[in-house]
Amino acid sequence: MTATSSFAGKGAIVTGAGSGIGRAVALHLAAAGARVLAVDMNAESAERVASEATGEVHPFQADVSQYSQVEAYAAAANLLLGDTRLFFNNAGVEGVHKSIVETTESEWRSVVDVNLNGMFFGLKHVLPLLRRSGGGAVVNTGSILSLKAAPDRSDYVVTKHGVLGLTRTAAAESAPYGIRVNCICPGPVDTPLMTRSETLVNPDDPGFERDRFMEGTPLRRYGTPEEVAELVAFLLREDVLYQTGSAVTIDGGITAV
Repeated sequence: MTATSSFAGKGAIVTGAGSGIGRAVALHLAAAGARVLAVDMNAESAERVASEATGEVHPFQADVSQYSQVEAYAAAANLLLGDTRLFFNNAGVEGVHKSIVETTESEWRSVVDVNLNGMFFGLKHVLPLLRRSGGGAVVNTGSILSLKAAPDRSDYVVTKHGVLGLTRTAAAESAPYGIRVNCICPGPVDTPLMTRSETLVNPDDPGFERDRFMEGTPLRRYGTPEEVAELVAFLLREDVLYQTGSAVTIDGGITAV
């Protein structure tokens, strides 16, 4: 079965669709025939993705940390897409790159609100749509920091560990309904989020941080959003029947060494 035949006519929700991995996945699914709701907190970014797409993409502005706005994008998907079977639960932020002692309460809460609460709210409101459609697939965006720790990344590490826990729980709960739930765990990918992280770590010389990240990757480069989109599309395919509850790394070999 080709990806195009797998996705043709199916409703797909992509959060964080305005840039980076989310943008690449939204464009990939639309080109493969899916009807896509591109959700982003930046309305202009979502609209730009819709204008770039080859295929059907509906832009929708929502902040995934706000329960009512997640409820609203799920309702919009039900109205605009109909047979919703695909969900890329992706929106996230990079965190503050501070030690536990230095991280403020407001900084902690803001990262948890987006990366963990937003992920939970998405599952809560979108899984019923997939159940009504008779099944489907979800891919959550975790990180290699879903699997390991890193100094000065407590907010991000905890939320991405939580994403993996939600993935496994949702997979167990959703299996009887014909819904598979998996988690991707990317390493450094050439996205605006990664660029912001480099600047946060070393505002005077972000290029040094980029070089350092690449030196720590066996493949000696960043991944591309399009490479990650290929993996997401594979996990969303309806003929990938036996893979659920998994954490799939795409990290240039970082977790292998």
